[in-house]
Amino acid sequence: MPKELIDITPEDSVVPVFLEEPTDEEIAERQAEHEAREEAKAEREAVRASAKAKLLALGLTEEELEGLVR
Repeated sequence: MPKELIDITPEDSVVPVFLEEPTDEEIAERQAEHEAREEAKAEREAVRASAKAKLLALGLTEEELEGLVR
C-alpha cells in the first residue's frame, strides 16, 4: 500500500510539493542507525583517549602530542 502524500504546495509555487510521512518502521530504523553512529563515535573517542594517555605516559608533552594528532 503506497504512503499517503500530503500536498504542501505553497500558493505561489509552479511546482507541486508533497510531504511523505515516514512509517513507524522507518523512524525506528533511522533511530537505530543514529544510535549505532553515536556508539561508534564514543568508541573512537575512547580509543583516542587511551592512545593519548599511553603517549603521555611514555613522556610526550601536551604540545608534542597536539602536533601528532592534528
